[in-house]
Amino acid sequence: MNKEYNLIENYRQNENYLNEFYNFISIVFPGANFREWEEKGFWTDDYIPFSLMSGGKIVSNVCASLMRIVISGKEHSAVQFGAVGTLPEFRNKGLSKRLMNYAIKTLEPKADFFFLYANETVLNFYPKFGFKKFDEYLFIKNINPTIVNPKVIKLDIDNQNDYSILQNLLNNRIPVTQIFGAAGFQSITMWHLFNIYRNDIYYLEKEKSIIIMREKNNELLIFDVICNKEIDIDLITPKLIRSQNISKIKLYFPPDQLKYKYNNIEKESTDLFIRGNIMLPNEPYRLPVTAAT
Repeated sequence: MNKEYNLIENYRQNENYLNEFYNFISIVFPGANFREWEEKGFWTDDYIPFSLMSGGKIVSNVCASLMRIVISGKEHSAVQFGAVGTLPEFRNKGLSKRLMNYAIKTLEPKADFFFLYANETVLNFYPKFGFKKFDEYLFIKNINPTIVNPKVIKLDIDNQNDYSILQNLLNNRIPVTQIFGAAGFQSITMWHLFNIYRNDIYYLEKEKSIIIMREKNNELLIFDVICNKEIDIDLITPKLIRSQNISKIKLYFPPDQLKYKYNNIEKESTDLFIRGNIMLPNEPYRLPVTAAT
C-alpha cells in the first residue's frame, strides 16, 4: 500500500476507527446506518471491513461478509463484498482496486467463491478482478383482485415484545430456498430490517410466521418469509393482502421450500457478479434479498 494511506481491517472493537467508518458511510452511502446494527450486536466477526485512511479519516472501503451459501442443496463457503466506495475527493486514484485485490488475496483461502451486487455505475469495474455477471429472477403469480380480509399484524422492532417475536423466529428459521440461498445470515437480515424494511414487517400469529412485504402499484411484493416450519404461501396470501386492487404477487426468492405455485418469472436487474468456479443452478434463482449486502 502507498505510504500516503494506512490500511486498517477488522476493526469493529476500535471505537475511533468505527466512528470514522460511520462518517465514511454517511457520505458515500447516504441513508445507510450501521450504528444501530452494531450497537445491538449484529455486527459479528463474519463482517470484515477493509479500509484505507488518510489524514485521520477513512477515504476508501470494502466490506466482506463470510457466508454459507447453498446452491442446489449443497453448502459452500463464500465471501460477499459490500459497502465498496471511496470519498469523492479521493476517487480515480485506484484505491478501491487496491482494497479489492488485498481483500481477495486475504480471504481466498476461506472461500469457494466471491460474489457481490454492483452499483450500475461501476459495472465495468468488477470484471477486472475476474467477476462475471449473472441474471436473477422474480417469481410471480397473477391473481384476481378480491375482497380483502387481512390477518397480519404489523410489527414494530422498537417495541420489545415485537422485537422478541422477530428474534425468536429469526434464530430458528427454516430456509425458504435450497436452489440459491444462504444459511445463518440473521445478522445481514437484521441490517435490512433496520435500514430498508423497518416498516414492512408483518406477523401472522396463527402461523407463527413473519412476512417482510409491501404493496406497490397493485402488486404485493414479498421480500422474505421468516418461519420455523413450512407454510403454504398460497393459503396465507388472502391473509396478507390489504388492498383490493392487488393483481400480482412477486416473490424475491425461489419458493422451493415453501408451498407456492408461481406462474411466471421475470428477469431482475440485480447486477449479481460472481468470481470463482461454481456450478450455478439450471433453474431460475435469486439469492433472498435479505441475504444480500
